[in-house]
Amino acid sequence: MTKENKQNNKQRNQEVAKKQAEKLEAKKSEDIPASSLEGLTKRNEDYMFRLNRMLEEKGVPSEKRKQAVDEMIVELRDKQRQGITAGKLYGTVSERTEAIIAGPKKKAKEPSYWSVALDNGLIMFMMFCIMYAALGAFSKKQAEVNGGILTLIVTSVIAGLGMAYFYKVAGYRRDRRKRIPFWKTLLLSGALVVIWITAYTLVMAVPGALNRTFEPIVYAVLAVIAFGVRYILKKKYGLIGSIF
Repeated sequence: MTKENKQNNKQRNQEVAKKQAEKLEAKKSEDIPASSLEGLTKRNEDYMFRLNRMLEEKGVPSEKRKQAVDEMIVELRDKQRQGITAGKLYGTVSERTEAIIAGPKKKAKEPSYWSVALDNGLIMFMMFCIMYAALGAFSKKQAEVNGGILTLIVTSVIAGLGMAYFYKVAGYRRDRRKRIPFWKTLLLSGALVVIWITAYTLVMAVPGALNRTFEPIVYAVLAVIAFGVRYILKKKYGLIGSIF
């Protein structure tokens, strides 16, 4: 091959490459208007183009594609000033495509006060039943000292309500900014203990069948029933609330 032929081939290859680049740029402008990409780096422009193409291949409606792309472009214009690329911000094109198709992640449902109270009340009821069963198995006299069924129910309810208060109001949350000062937590804890002991003492004084004691096996059965109720509420009805 002569030198002249080599030169001609090189020119043809350059012309082909140039035409391909022009076609690519035209295709980019067709998919995403150049005015929309204004202000982005070449790398980020290419990322957005490939993302748009992949969304189209996945069958994502044009309106949803446009909304996602426009929102990302606005964010990228700001972030790239800090040296953050689209790949670093959103991951690979495939990952971002799947995230757009899946839609925004749903925030975890915040449990209500009564949901937390019910869940923890059932837990405390189970614990007290197990404790009563164990004490009754070793000493019937000791079981009677601990009080009967009314005492068990009332103290469990108060414990559940108090623990729910700490979770929802007093600041035992994952968000530390919403927590109350430690000294207030101590005061509230002390107040809850006083309320619990007062209620326990008053209910203990209730005589007769309303506050009768049972055999250890009965408390064991009650613990199992409480466990079953809690399990059904969580699985079938989506009870949310335990702070344990």
